[in-house]
Parts: sequence; structure tokens; C-alpha cells
Amino acid sequence: MFKEIQPLRILRWLLAAALLVGCATPAAPGVQPGAAPEGAIAKTKVVWWTEDVEPELEEAFQEQFVGAFNAAHPDIELEVIFQQNLNDVLRTAIQAGEGPDIVQTPGPGFLLEYQRAGLVLPLNEFAVQYGWEDKILPWAYASGTLGGTLYGLPLTFESMILLYNTEVFKNLQLTPPTNRAEFEATASALQDADLIAISYGNVGWQPTNEHLVGIYLNAYAGSDTVYEALIGKRSWEDELFAGAIDMLTTDMTVNGYFAGSLENYYSFDWQTMFSTLASGKAGMMTVGTWGFRGAAEYFADNPEGWDWAMLPSFREGVPQGFDLAVGSTVSINAATKSPEAAAKVLDFIFNDPPRAARIAQIFSFGEFVVPIEFDAGDFPSDVDPRIARFLTEFADVTAEGRYGYTTWTFWPAEAETQLWKDIELVWAGEMSTAEYLAKHQQLWEKARAENAVPPIPER
Repeated sequence: MFKEIQPLRILRWLLAAALLVGCATPAAPGVQPGAAPEGAIAKTKVVWWTEDVEPELEEAFQEQFVGAFNAAHPDIELEVIFQQNLNDVLRTAIQAGEGPDIVQTPGPGFLLEYQRAGLVLPLNEFAVQYGWEDKILPWAYASGTLGGTLYGLPLTFESMILLYNTEVFKNLQLTPPTNRAEFEATASALQDADLIAISYGNVGWQPTNEHLVGIYLNAYAGSDTVYEALIGKRSWEDELFAGAIDMLTTDMTVNGYFAGSLENYYSFDWQTMFSTLASGKAGMMTVGTWGFRGAAEYFADNPEGWDWAMLPSFREGVPQGFDLAVGSTVSINAATKSPEAAAKVLDFIFNDPPRAARIAQIFSFGEFVVPIEFDAGDFPSDVDPRIARFLTEFADVTAEGRYGYTTWTFWPAEAETQLWKDIELVWAGEMSTAEYLAKHQQLWEKARAENAVPPIPER
């Protein structure tokens, strides 16, 4: 996921990690409070670390979720702590046998690492008890199932979309592109008007690169082809994947579609991306649905100035669709002293669609969008119709089988990392497409040999 990342403060990270490891009392899972006063209910404490957000979002989540859970469970005290650099401090703590009761990871690939290290509990019994398989969308539920055992539940589902500035498009008489020819014509029209075609960059989150690689793999090679490679029936060195990488490299380095140039792409952060789009200096943005948050914030003075569309197809015969993604997962720490109480917290995430919709709305449907079946009546009356349209269209399109695969959900960790790191060498002309894909294929073969491939739901 692309998140707005604060400037790196390495010393602060290390100090925070040291404090978390050293302070066993507040960090230890399943911490039990002292003896309750006579007549009071003895409470089991459950701790959950989640990603740091703006103060107003934290306050709303504390009220809508934490407060609601604690009111409904007088014998449990849930404490949610918003952590900066969550993945780093969590990894340090949980490897030391400490950390929170509920483990939140950035996606199934990270969950697999924890599962292989024996750091998270199997959830099958709880899944039966609470009926999670019937509540959660099948493909999302399967993303946390490893070797027939459930280890994690999807906290957020995502997809890649095309945001665009409606006023720019109206002034230039443009419509969202649906295929390669339209995409090139639209980008050229924006550049001819001295605008940036696509406002995007990787400052603060280098794995942003994989968003683009994934888009081109699915939109050019096709999701059926990608699926064959995921399950080992096609090599990543296939000519269709080479064509996708060559096309992306040309669009990045020759056409200058992204941020105007490769140099600019390496200088654009979250704020620059959205302010450039909102100010009308760019026409489009390829971004995940977490971008709904950015659109709501940066278009606050012009709320009708943005809209979204499905990403275009880049090759004839490849239909438009949505790429599936699980943005975060939640599991139970293997070191917890209170697995039953932690499971009740997990169930509370999924057992009330209207509450889940309200919480998703707090985050402008950019985070905490749990993959469950929503009805129109589940959403607040003031929900943004553009977001409601996405949720409805996503369900309809994916039900037709028009869906692709995101790298951070369905790729093994080493192969995923190589994908977004080495693509910069390709863009710089220091590695050929053939070399890039050959290395990628080797890492997939290694992952299969080590049983380190995330679950791939049957297509």
C-alpha cells in the first residue's frame, strides 16, 4: 500500500523498538490488570497495534470501534494503540515473544513470514465458532488460509484505480481511457496542454513501484496469464510479461507519463502527488483505493473536482477489471494469554456490516474496508456516491471474473521485493527486461521449493 510516510528518523525508530522490547509489562500480550475491586467485573485486556493516523481519525475509531466493543463486552478491555512505523516495531516485539495480542501485518505475504516462524495462532476453531467463512468474501478469506489452516483475516481490501481531475478533463474534452490507444491519446492531450499526464511518485514508499508493475502485468499480459504464472503453469520470462515491462519502461522513461519524467517520479511524495492533481497541474493518477482518502482531503475546497474510473486495458483481448488486494491482515499472537478474548475482537470487525461501513467511512474508504457482503442499506446516508459506486461496481465486475492480482497480496516476499527494487535498474538501463524477469522466475522457483508462496485462490 502507498501510505503517507513521515521523514525517516532512524534513531527514533531504533529507540522506539528498544523501548518496546525492553518494557515487558506494557508490551506483553494478554496483560491482565490487577485485582478488580470487590463487586467489579474482572476484565481481560486485549492489545491491538494498528497504523498511525491523524488524531481526528484515531478519535473517531476509538469511539466507533473500541468504545463500542468495550461497551458490548464488559469482561474485556480492548486497547488499540496507533503506532508509527508499525511493521518495524511490531516485527521487533513479536520476534522477542512480546508485542500485542492482535498482530496486524501489511498483507498476506508478511503474514506468511509470521506463520512460518510460528508467531501467529491457527484460527480454524474460531472461524467455525464465529462463521467467518460465511461473512468474508471468498477470495479474501482464502488469502489468509495456508495449507488448509486459517492464520489471518483481511482487515482491508483494495484495488488499483484511475483518479482524474474532472475540471481538467472537461476543459480538454477528455473521457477516462478504456484501452491502450485511448490511454496514449489522453496522456498526450494532457502533455500538449503543458500538464502532467499522471501524478505519481515513490518518495516515502519505494514499493510504490510495484503498483505500476502490477498494473501493467495485469492490463497487458492479462489476469488469466498472471494467474498461470502464480500457480506455476507459466514462466515469468514469458513474452507477454516482457511486453508489459517494456511498455511500462517506455511510459516511464521515454513518454514521461508518470510525473512528467523519471526524475520527477523519484521526487513526488503523497502530498506532491495529490496537490498536483487537485491544483489542475495534472490530469490523472494511478493509485490504490486508499487514494480516496487523499482525494477527500486535497479536493476539500472543490469536492466535485475529482472522480475515478477503472484502469484501461493495455492489449486487445484483455478486458478491464479490478486487481484484488488485501491491504492489511489481522491475526492472533502465538504468545497471547487471551486467545478467546482476542478472537472476539476479530469477530467484532466483521459481524456488523453497518458498523463496518461507518468505520470505513471514517477513513474515507481508504482503510478498514473489510471485505464482507454489504447491502445498500448498510452505508450511511451521506456516503460519497462515487465511493458507493466503486463498492457496487467492484462486486459486480469481480463476480464476472474480471479481476487481476496485486503483487503485495499474491507474491512471495523475496519475489515481491525484487519486483519493485530491480525495476529501478531496468528504468535506469542497468538491467535488461530479460535479466529482470529471469531473476524473478528464479525467486518464484525458490519460494515454491520453500513452500513460501501465499495462497492463490482458484480462478
